[in-house]
Amino acid sequence: MNLKSLIKAILILMISFGIGAAGFCTARPYLQDNISINGTPTDPSEPGDQTERLPYPGWNERERQRALAVVIDNSPNARPQSGLELAEVVIEVPVEGGQTRFVAIISGEDQEHIGPIRSARSYIVDLAREYQAILVHAGGALDALASIKDQKINNLDEINGGSNVAAAFWRVTEKAKPHNLYSSSDSLRRAAINAKYDLSTPPAQRGELPLIQEAEGKVSSDITVFYPNKLSMVRYQYNKGRMLYERFMGEQPHMTAKGEQLTAANVIVQYVSYQYIDGDGRLRLIMYGKGKALIFSGGRVINASWDKPIGKFTKYTDAQGKEILLAQGPTWIEVVTNATRIEY
Repeated sequence: MNLKSLIKAILILMISFGIGAAGFCTARPYLQDNISINGTPTDPSEPGDQTERLPYPGWNERERQRALAVVIDNSPNARPQSGLELAEVVIEVPVEGGQTRFVAIISGEDQEHIGPIRSARSYIVDLAREYQAILVHAGGALDALASIKDQKINNLDEINGGSNVAAAFWRVTEKAKPHNLYSSSDSLRRAAINAKYDLSTPPAQRGELPLIQEAEGKVSSDITVFYPNKLSMVRYQYNKGRMLYERFMGEQPHMTAKGEQLTAANVIVQYVSYQYIDGDGRLRLIMYGKGKALIFSGGRVINASWDKPIGKFTKYTDAQGKEILLAQGPTWIEVVTNATRIEY
């Protein structure tokens, strides 16, 4: 190659390099610089990434209808239960013998198995009324049955509801009576339609924290509720990586019948007054009025107050009287008498 040809080749190379560099600089603002080796964005602010990291993705996109307030057994012979894992609110209440029972507020996804279903108490009737729900139960204490009748509570009672209602329930062979009564959300809603109950109005919801906002309060990652019977002692442990509370009965994970550990986005401890109403230790919990509460969310705790006029929705407020916002996901409410020991 002669000198003239060499100079010409160098000039062409320099011009090509300059055009390429100018094109890159022009396009640079529009190019991604957060591509990982698998070709996907790695920026944590991406909406898709944030959704994937949520402990309960799609929570607010669920189709909701009128709630079922299902009374679920929590005696040792009843475990593991079915249906608690998809309830939007679960209220745990003390019953006779120092044990507890659940009221599962179910308004969203269909559930093939719900139970074991047990009898109602008067304060459980109050909870069904609070959530404007259809009470699902198998009989109940005399004062509870009287409240259902007097307050005209929509209910599905396996024992006293007649053959059409009873057909929505069945007993499983794996467990002994009375811990083996089950149903499904589809069967219960069909029974409700036959009873001409309105199913269109979902229950009220409490205010939620924005996804980017952290919960307030002091750091507290472990909660233990000492119900009188040691077999009912419950503990929650906050899993920071999963951004949720894992539930334990004593020291053992509280598992569902599907083999999954129960979890919560929020845990509320609500202190109430009570009375004994008979020699069998049956209780009357005072679920209306005002009282103290502890709100656990995001690995933190707030000392709070609760306020509930009769038949209305319970509100939880901080020391300044401001409503406390909760994390997105299921809430478990531990109703305890004022003397119950709580460690956190």
